[in-house]
Amino acid sequence: MGSILEATIIHHVCIVLILLWLLDSFKCCHPVAYFLSLIYLYLVHDLYETRLRRKLQFEERRQSNQRRVLSHSETVRWLNHAIEKIWLVCMEEIVSQKILLPIVPWFLQKYKPWTVKDAAVQHLYLGRSPPIFTEMRVLPESNGDDHLVLELGMNFCTADDMSAIIVVKLRKRLGLGMRAKLHLLGMHVEGKVLIGVKFLPYWPFLGRLRVCFAEPPYFQMTVKPIFPHGLDVTELPGIAAWIDNILALAFEQTLVQPNMLVVDVEKFASPEQGNWFSIDAKDPIAYAIVEILEGANMKPSDLNGLADPYVKGQLGPYRFRTKTQKKNLSPKWYEEFKIPICTWESPNVLIIEVRDKDRLFDDLLGSYCSEVPFFSVYIKLIMQMVQKLFCKHQ
Repeated sequence: MGSILEATIIHHVCIVLILLWLLDSFKCCHPVAYFLSLIYLYLVHDLYETRLRRKLQFEERRQSNQRRVLSHSETVRWLNHAIEKIWLVCMEEIVSQKILLPIVPWFLQKYKPWTVKDAAVQHLYLGRSPPIFTEMRVLPESNGDDHLVLELGMNFCTADDMSAIIVVKLRKRLGLGMRAKLHLLGMHVEGKVLIGVKFLPYWPFLGRLRVCFAEPPYFQMTVKPIFPHGLDVTELPGIAAWIDNILALAFEQTLVQPNMLVVDVEKFASPEQGNWFSIDAKDPIAYAIVEILEGANMKPSDLNGLADPYVKGQLGPYRFRTKTQKKNLSPKWYEEFKIPICTWESPNVLIIEVRDKDRLFDDLLGSYCSEVPFFSVYIKLIMQMVQKLFCKHQ
């Protein structure tokens, strides 16, 4: 993994050096070009550092579950062997054309950015490599009227022959109604999948499937605009952060427990397929109050000896952010966030980051992470906590 990241960063460095060489050849190289090049390389480095940190965090969570996997889960080599044999025969077409092709447009319409008027899938092929299941176990208790609940460890990393084309139509006031094609040429999804099954005494014997991730999965993809050859837009710092935010929002609001994808197997198996899937977004059963008060003696981050701090955080799958206090090392926010709680069973980890708002990249001033009991979730970020946080960070 390290060699891949290193090669990609070197690729960005080579592009910058070539551009500077061309500018110098035409005697158009200005000191501003060197300054912008340094900023771009800094953003690229920060992007890959963030991705590497996220990958390492996911690996730590996977290794922490390894002991439980060995003691409570069954081997699934037989399942992977069977899927590998039938994937190219019929299973890939069923998954891509019958299952994903109707579902993906729903996600595109719901989570498309404001600059896009319409988005549609023109072509979808998942490639020759099937998903790999790393573990499988039956949960002793089921929620609702599910007769059986399975927990599967899934790792789906597509081969180099995957291809998908998404046609995007821009709004007239922005792009004059122009259409553009995005080529999705690679995808990696890894996480724990929960499948709730409800049986029937008659054909097709499966009445309903409820599918979700037990926690936000690891997700990466390769997207190239216009042509299938060229620059991967997910490698650009600004676009990468925007795509990551959209994917995180889509997963957390629809496919992460307790939210589920509900499949009506009877409608799916019938000759006249109707609307056979829906999203079951749970209503909150309680609310957690997170109150951000104030900070003091913050570390200067700008050239003027001050900072523009703001607080962003996450409790479970829900995120929040305060307003930015301009040129202030002792900010007073006094903002309150009411975060919905949909289940008592999900991890209740509070993550707080204090960042300095900049035009290009927001510097991290400090972070705080703690597990909080749901029965008394009332967080106050006061002077002593912030001072301790920044002293530890420095």
